[in-house]
Amino acid sequence: MSHSDLYVEVDRSAYTNALAENSPVTKTFFALSALILCVSALSARAFIVPIILFIICTTLTLGLAKVKPHLYLNMFIYPTFMIILSCIFIALFFGVGEPLTQITLPWTIWTIHKSGISMALNIFFSVMGSLSCLFFLVLTTSITDLSLLLRRVHVPTVLVELAILIYRYIFMFMEISHTMTTAQKLRLGGTGWMKKIREVSLLAGNLFIRTLEQGERTFVAMNARGYDGNIYALEEFPKPKKTMIAAIILFDILIVAVIFLTLNIGVI
Repeated sequence: MSHSDLYVEVDRSAYTNALAENSPVTKTFFALSALILCVSALSARAFIVPIILFIICTTLTLGLAKVKPHLYLNMFIYPTFMIILSCIFIALFFGVGEPLTQITLPWTIWTIHKSGISMALNIFFSVMGSLSCLFFLVLTTSITDLSLLLRRVHVPTVLVELAILIYRYIFMFMEISHTMTTAQKLRLGGTGWMKKIREVSLLAGNLFIRTLEQGERTFVAMNARGYDGNIYALEEFPKPKKTMIAAIILFDILIVAVIFLTLNIGVI
């Protein structure tokens, strides 16, 4: 799936999922509290907690919100690849204490520690759990609802509007970059390393120019529609149910109890 297609699918899911009409306060409170607990479990080496949160958030996203499975999997592809590479590096080159194995090299003895592998696995589970919490929020809550929520909690207006514009245009420029790259390939570009370097520099320069042009066009269009320094939207969304907030708090308390029960229990 291309970046532009991914943006369209993510945006469509945020507006059309089965939980779209639910209060963004409830969804945001659940996602952020679960994220904080997931990060806290990493420092406590309670690797079971991120696994539990990953299963719950994935179940809510796919089962309750009815998000398409292929979209959810596509969201995980790139971050999972980077996480695996990072964790392999941590497992092989970090750690102290009891060694798991030693490899004799001509210039040194390479030691792989159990603590390094345990650290890598804990980080992997924690990051995957954290991503599932964030993806639950992203795929079930629209940027409009999030911006209204940020204004309700008195986040500065300029930061909220910047977030909206960045969310909109980062994917648009990714699409422009993809179009330019396709045009270069159709013109038999990228046949050598020097040509690739030159084409990347041309792509970056042209994308910068297109960014400035698009910014000017956007500003003119907003002024033509009566822009006075604020981006307005209908500030109406469902109020959070007290029972749901109470259930989330009870859930968080249970997760905290699990963290203490599994404190300092490593993977290996």
